[in-house]
Amino acid sequence: MDRPDLGADIEKMTAYCTYCPKMCRFSCPAAAAEGRETVTPWGMMRLLELARDGSVELDEEVADIFHHCTGCRRCQTWCKHGNDVPRALWKARRWAAEQGFMPPQLASLLDHFDAHDRPFDQPPPEVDDTPFDESAGLAYWPDCSTAQNHPHLVGAVGRLLEKVTGSKVRLIRSEDTGATPCCGFPLSAAGLEESETIRAERWPAFAGVERVVTDCAALAAWNRPDSSWPMEPRAGDPEVEHIFGLLAKELPQLTATDPIDGADSLLHHSCYSARQLDGVDQVHTIIAQIYETPPAAMAYDGDESPCCGGRHHYRALEPDSAKEAARRVLNSMDRRDDASSMVTTSSNCRCALSDADDQKQVTSLLELVCQAYGCLE
Repeated sequence: MDRPDLGADIEKMTAYCTYCPKMCRFSCPAAAAEGRETVTPWGMMRLLELARDGSVELDEEVADIFHHCTGCRRCQTWCKHGNDVPRALWKARRWAAEQGFMPPQLASLLDHFDAHDRPFDQPPPEVDDTPFDESAGLAYWPDCSTAQNHPHLVGAVGRLLEKVTGSKVRLIRSEDTGATPCCGFPLSAAGLEESETIRAERWPAFAGVERVVTDCAALAAWNRPDSSWPMEPRAGDPEVEHIFGLLAKELPQLTATDPIDGADSLLHHSCYSARQLDGVDQVHTIIAQIYETPPAAMAYDGDESPCCGGRHHYRALEPDSAKEAARRVLNSMDRRDDASSMVTTSSNCRCALSDADDQKQVTSLLELVCQAYGCLE
């Protein structure tokens, strides 16, 4: 079997991880939830090095291990070398897929995308598209989790964006189905398709669109050079910005009509918005605008926040362990007498946390912004 050339940077990372005494082990949601050394950052990176140099033969079992990273980048927070484990393991998955090794739990993703333009096995629900203008230069591309699980928010975000920008917004739609498509990140996370192929073959046309705003942190991370998976800019494509960046700039000029009382809430920073997008300060700016009493910080806050295991590929691969990772986040509420709800900065995390324990009250920061500015109907 041909050995892959994954790049000198990844070769250096695997070497550093191999000889590290696993100082970041505690930070990994998969390692904590599954309770085995093989899926620690050290274990996955060591296995990649052994597979690359031929000491271990790449097979189904080895390929499966590469998929236990959620991409949360939390281990990097405590890494003295700044190793980007997600960057290495996403490349490892693609190499494994090209050799014909793919966890069977993820194989259906391509069928779901071909049928629905999303990672879900059912068609998308209807959304309120009345706030949108298909001729507008500013476009909203919803997180597929928002559109699938909280479709009422799509129209609310359209009204919010019109309020904060003073102009109409268009809704990004699939040319085939007319529904809001997924950006394709789950296909990249599963190693099924290269990001450049996804952009070229699955993204909708952007004719007349000058700027795209999204609440999908993975999509926004693709467009950042400092993320784990940056894509090269393509001529003619509009700028893509996470909605928190826009709101942090615009909300200080607007007074919330219905401020939120967060006295009984804990704040959970999503991994991707906090670490892939470096968005912690943006979140705190937004919170200052919409809350009368802000939510309390978790013990590990900001860019140290724990991962809930909520990424689609990990939930499909290890549903029980993903729920355990989410319950570990929710347990932060049980350790405080004053916390009866949790607000998270990602629709994806909201779904994962709610699925893990439907008795816990969990909402998203984006929904609370829409509420505070009277955009929910």
